[in-house]
Formats: sequence, C-alpha cells, structure tokens
Amino acid sequence: MRDNFIYINANLLRNMINTHGISSDDFVNGLDRLPQNIILLNDDRVNANNVNAHTKFSVINGKDSIQKFLLDKQIVNKKFMDFERNYDLNLLLNTEIASLLYFGHMGSPMNNPFSSKLQNKYVYLAYKNNLLTTYYRDFSDFNHILEISIKRHLRYLHSSRRMFKRPLSLKTIPIDILKLLIKLSSEGLIINFDAVLGRRRLYRIPLLLENKPQNHYVWHTQSDIYSNTINIGYLKYDIVKSTWNIDVNSKLLPKEVDELLN
Repeated sequence: MRDNFIYINANLLRNMINTHGISSDDFVNGLDRLPQNIILLNDDRVNANNVNAHTKFSVINGKDSIQKFLLDKQIVNKKFMDFERNYDLNLLLNTEIASLLYFGHMGSPMNNPFSSKLQNKYVYLAYKNNLLTTYYRDFSDFNHILEISIKRHLRYLHSSRRMFKRPLSLKTIPIDILKLLIKLSSEGLIINFDAVLGRRRLYRIPLLLENKPQNHYVWHTQSDIYSNTINIGYLKYDIVKSTWNIDVNSKLLPKEVDELLN
C-alpha cells in the first residue's frame, strides 16, 4: 500500500475535521503561530515539561518545546488543547476539568470544544493508523494546513519519478480551490495521489467522494480506502504554467454536497 493520499471529512458546523495523511509537520508548518502552552489530554507525563497543580494535567510550556513535541515522530497518539495562560488553568471548575478528561478519553467534547476560560484555538487528537481529529476556533486556520499537506504529497510523488531530477517548486493554491475541497469533504473526500495522471507536465490528481463516510475508521487495506467511492473530478497542477485548477462534475455530487456548494 503506497499510502499517498489525503482523506478529509469536515463538519463545518462543529469546526471539526477528521483527516488521514495530514501530519503533525503539516500542522506545525501550516499555522501562522504555534501555541505557547498546551494541555496533554492523554496525561503524557513523559513528554510534558510541567504539571498544573490544580487540574493535575500534564502541560508543555514554551513554543520551542511544543514544536519539538509535535515534530517528534517517536511520540504517537498526540492529544492536546492549547491555552493562553498557566493561571487560567487554576480557574477551572471540577466540572470543567471533568469535561477535559472526557474529551481526551472519548475524542469528542461534552459541550463546546472551545473554553472561554482557556481561550483555546485548537484541539488536536491523533489516533492509530494516522487518523487525526482537529478542532479550529477559526476554521480558516485549516486552509493553509491543507495546502501545505497537498504540496508535500505532490512533491513526494514528483520526486519518486526518476524522470524528474529537480525538486518540484509549487505555487500557492488559490483559496477558492481550498475552500471548495473542504466543502466537498463534508461527505468524505479522498485526494488520491496514488493514482495521479501526469501528461505533458500536467498533474491530474483524482478526487474521490466516499459513499459511506461513516466507515473511515475501519480502513485496513488500500481496497478498503478506495472502495465505495465516486471519482468526481480532478485537482490539477500545470508545471509549465505554475497554475492550480480544479474540475468537479456536479452531476456526480450527492444532493447534500450540491446544496452546500450552491
């Protein structure tokens, strides 16, 4: 299994997105500013550099320490929430502490994923098999993360082809294309670099829409990933012109997605 694809399933109402193929490196490189403080929701004492006495949560303070934590490939199943000030943790009520414990254990919030006391902007929940659930207070923060990930996957594909000796320089993906991809992902979207078509310096990346997005947690083989999908179009990059385009066949879209786009 080549495993060169991105899966995204966005819930725009909850500011939540489930993904596969978007790495912690993409997260770090895609954010305008890394958090200064994070709570480790899985109580990872080994990788923490502090413990809050009031909540008993393990925390990491300092942007550099957080970046090192996120980029460490040896640390798996990272689960964290950012917060503004250490003092704010001391203001949490028992019920609010319980909600955070529930969030870390169950992977979904009891109420709102964003705390008015902690002023968190993100919640990051990594699981086995490179599955990731993230919440964004400002959902537009995900746009650049997705762009960084798409470019990384395409560069990996390009460098694996022996005919190309030079690394691929990629232009910025237009925001309208990124927003369209995210809207399409409301029913589960696969950006399939495993089956890219490349002719005359034009990369055509298939876009596959899931028929059964509720099954994305039970992937085992490549056939599991690509079965029960519809090819709805292509994300394109013209190497000569350095331009991105997207073609989507609206006739193939489910009613729910078509209504969302219109």
